[in-house]
Amino acid sequence: MSEKKDNPRAEIDAIDDELLRLLNKRAAIALRVGEIKRRNDTSLCDHNREIEVLTRLRGQNSGPLNEQSVTSIFQRVIDECLHVQQSAFHPSAGINVAETPNKNFSGKERVAFLGERGTFSEEAAKKLLGETCETVSRPTFETLFTAIDEGSADYILAPLENSLVGSVHRCHDLLLESSLGIAAEIILPISHFLIGCHGASLESIETVESHPVALAQCTRFFAAHPRIKRVATDDTAGSVRRVVESGDPTRAAIAGKRAADIYDGLILKEHLEDHVENYTRFVLLAQNPEVSEQGRKISLVVRLAHRPGALHDALRPFVRRGIDLMKIESRPIKDSPWQYNFYLDLQAPASESELRGALDEIREQADEVRYLGRYSTIEVPNDK
Repeated sequence: MSEKKDNPRAEIDAIDDELLRLLNKRAAIALRVGEIKRRNDTSLCDHNREIEVLTRLRGQNSGPLNEQSVTSIFQRVIDECLHVQQSAFHPSAGINVAETPNKNFSGKERVAFLGERGTFSEEAAKKLLGETCETVSRPTFETLFTAIDEGSADYILAPLENSLVGSVHRCHDLLLESSLGIAAEIILPISHFLIGCHGASLESIETVESHPVALAQCTRFFAAHPRIKRVATDDTAGSVRRVVESGDPTRAAIAGKRAADIYDGLILKEHLEDHVENYTRFVLLAQNPEVSEQGRKISLVVRLAHRPGALHDALRPFVRRGIDLMKIESRPIKDSPWQYNFYLDLQAPASESELRGALDEIREQADEVRYLGRYSTIEVPNDK
């Protein structure tokens, strides 16, 4: 003993050895507790119990470690024991995109979409709900999001994100302003075609019109043809209709092949998109979508307090439970400068109890949490 006292490093080594033994003993006990929780289908992560443990340890602390140090050390111990439990009882599941919708659609649903017949939105609606569904054309995002309230549609199909140009921010904002939820989503491969009237050619084209998002996905084409002027319009298919009706060989539009077929346009060039892996994510919105435990994706909107660490604290319940955060995006709150709503997409965990625990905990951390829905993802094969 006297040798160890004369050798502080030896003392530390001995203490570390004992700490390691005790930590492993604690982890073994945690595994026994985890087995009981698994049988009872309760969350492995017990937030309230953790608070009790940390509060008790801070009260017993006599220093020289301060309270923050004690909290940090034992929070890490708790986290590592939780990780041992998760590895034993909740093996992570991979993302499976080969899904079916949460419910069986009749094929008679009325679904509102952006633009005229032939848009990618209408194509996505048909692939999701079936060719017999009734599609309802709406000219702008603003009118699209009023279709259900006006009684014109049962569902709304809205584009939220493109793999090349990112989020469609106006749709995110309108979704937040509405009371709608997400019933399903479909990921559609996007191929852009240059379409003119009969008699036109690539050499004759002076202006190309389309929706701004479509134009932004074809920057390489415009870089290669700097003489051609871009004209932004409300939708892709409507641009094709106007170009064909004009009979002007100097005008062309960018849209999908379906629009060329519907309006008898002439395809002047195929695959204008900057990258072959070009996809748009559309969500099917409803007033009161059915609550499901089958969908693999969950979307939330979270409003956080304006304080340091608020985002970290809000995300921690998901991280500690091994719940995959697939996307996070902030949008400004109009009446609160420099404050933001955060859109979160999560992969649904294998354990329902872990999901419930995470949602309960994040509601304690955030000023407001809105549950947009749990739903299936339908991915259309890319045949390019």
